[in-house]
Amino acid sequence: MSKSFVGWPPFPQAARRSTRDEQLRANVHRATHTIRGKRDKLVDERPDWQRLRDSAAAIKDTVLHHLDSYLVQFEEAAERAGAVVHWAVDAEEANLIVAELVRRTGEREIVKAKSMLTEEIGLDDALTAAGIDTRETDLAEIILQLGDDLPSHIVVPSMHLNRGQIRDIFVREMGKHGRPAPAGLTDDPNDLADAARLHLREKFLRARVGITGANFLIAETGTVVMVESEGNGRMCLTLPETLISVVGGPGCTPGTGRANSTSCWSTTAAPGRWAIGSGGRRCAASGAGPA
Repeated sequence: MSKSFVGWPPFPQAARRSTRDEQLRANVHRATHTIRGKRDKLVDERPDWQRLRDSAAAIKDTVLHHLDSYLVQFEEAAERAGAVVHWAVDAEEANLIVAELVRRTGEREIVKAKSMLTEEIGLDDALTAAGIDTRETDLAEIILQLGDDLPSHIVVPSMHLNRGQIRDIFVREMGKHGRPAPAGLTDDPNDLADAARLHLREKFLRARVGITGANFLIAETGTVVMVESEGNGRMCLTLPETLISVVGGPGCTPGTGRANSTSCWSTTAAPGRWAIGSGGRRCAASGAGPA
């Protein structure tokens, strides 16, 4: 996969080429069956699974019908907690806001947690154009960034790559962007995770600005909630002096109870994830589009 949205060939043409790639087909088949198996196992453990799904859908419908009032309520609560809320009407404005917030800090390197919204608006490229080095910290996103690649799945962005390919990317690219991969790195998942951890540690400790997305904005408390599984999200939320959260308006929810209900459903659908929340940090940017 080459890193380009604009200029991609028509889907039938791209599909014909990709379906002839036996390695790609094997990678995706293995990943999808593994993910689906884990999900089905957890669903079987939840007799209230369908009720959770129905509840989450009802909450979303309620929010969308009253989104204007919930967003204003969130802004007021967040600012009482010490955050600054910025509004953007489109991707270009959101990117300009984030770049300016980083520029004001005087920093030129930031750490970033996984966010599909920032992927959709092209934030990394916009920050690079502004002279800001954006380092992804989610394991799959690190793989894609080092490999100059694009995500192939919303939950498992690097599912089209196998362990050997990931090892090769780490060995070839890590040293260009900081601590190199350990000598003799294998394709064992634990070794690959350890290599990423070592590579990121110095960046976490040095970073003064963190950028995240969010799964929920809680209107009544002004809290930003992010669901994650690796610990990198918490590092981005808590270590930097300045936190910038880029969130779509539909991610707003009235209160913590409804957020908890939706979180129970989403963490089952994406096995092994857990929710943490942060509110009242120095900067928060709200962009248009889905979270």
